Amino acid sequence: MANYFEQIAQSGAVTSLYCNDPPPDWEHWTLVVSDTHFDSVYCNRTLLKTHLDEAKAKNADIFILGDHFDAMQGRFDPRRSMTNLRPEYRRDDYYDFVVEDSAAFLEPYAENIRIIAKGNHESAVLKNANIDLTNRLVFHLNVTHKTQIQVGGYGGWIRWMFNLSVNPTGPRTSVRAKYFHGAGGEAPVTRGVIQTNRQAVYLPDANIVINGHNHHAYYVPIARERLTDRGNIWYDIQHHIRVPGYKMDYADGSGGWAVEKGQVPKPIGSFWLRMTYAKQDKRHRIVVRPEPAIECPEEMLPVIEGGDDFEPYLEDTEYP
Repeated sequence: MANYFEQIAQSGAVTSLYCNDPPPDWEHWTLVVSDTHFDSVYCNRTLLKTHLDEAKAKNADIFILGDHFDAMQGRFDPRRSMTNLRPEYRRDDYYDFVVEDSAAFLEPYAENIRIIAKGNHESAVLKNANIDLTNRLVFHLNVTHKTQIQVGGYGGWIRWMFNLSVNPTGPRTSVRAKYFHGAGGEAPVTRGVIQTNRQAVYLPDANIVINGHNHHAYYVPIARERLTDRGNIWYDIQHHIRVPGYKMDYADGSGGWAVEKGQVPKPIGSFWLRMTYAKQDKRHRIVVRPEPAIECPEEMLPVIEGGDDFEPYLEDTEYP
C-alpha cells in the first residue's frame, strides 16, 4: 500500500503532511499512539508491537502523542519505585539507557513514525532533571535512519494537506487534527468525555480532536451544522478521540499507586484513523473514519528478578 505523504514540515505547533494527486481509490491509515510508558513493568509491549507491526504492514503513519516514557524512577520523583521499573533499566544511567533502548525498539518502524510528542511524564523529567527525553529519542532515530520524525509539543496541530490534481492550481482540501496530551485527574464518572464539549467550542477549526493522559478510551462524534460564504448549509462531524495507551498499573487490584488512588481497570490500545478520497459531482472529499484498536486489559504484575522477557532491545549490551 503506497504512502502518498512524501513531504512533512513543521512550523511552531503545526506539523503538516502533503499529498499530491491521490488516485480515486486512495486510502490511508494512521495509528495514533499515546501513553506507552515504555520503561514501566506494566507496559503491555506485546500488544504495542502487534499494533506497530500492523501499521508497518499497512504502510501507515504512526503518531506517538505523549508519555512514551514512564520515567518515574529518577531520584527526584516521589513516586519512585524500583519494583515498577523493568529490571534491565535499574542502572545509574537509567534515562540514557531507556532512550537508547526505546530507539532500538522503534527502529523497525522509524520510516513510518511522523511525530513523537511530549506528555506530562517527559515534561516532569525536563523540569526536574533538565533532560529532554523526547528530543533525544527523535534525534537518535533521525540520525540513525535518515528519517524526518518531528518533535511535537504537549499540544499541537497536525494537518493533512491535499492537492487533488496534477495541476498546481487544481482543487485543494485539508484535514486538521488538534492533539492535546491531556490534563486533570482520574475522571471516574465522565472518563473525560465532558471535555469534548469544551474543546468543541474553542477548537472550531479541528476535524479531529485527540486526547490521552488519563488512560480511558472513547470516541465521540459531534455533528455540526455549517454555513458556506455563499449561504449554503452543510454538515460535518468533529471526531473526538481519547487514546488509552498500553500501561495496566491496576495489576491485580491488590495494591500499588493506582489502586491506592482509587483508580479502576482501564482498556489498553490505540486508535486508527482511516482516510479515503471520494469525488462526487465535482465535489472532492476526504472522509475520515476513526477505528479503535482497543483490547481488554491483561493483568501485569511487577517482576523483581529479570528473565528472558526482560532483555534490553539493544544488541550486545550487558546489564546488572
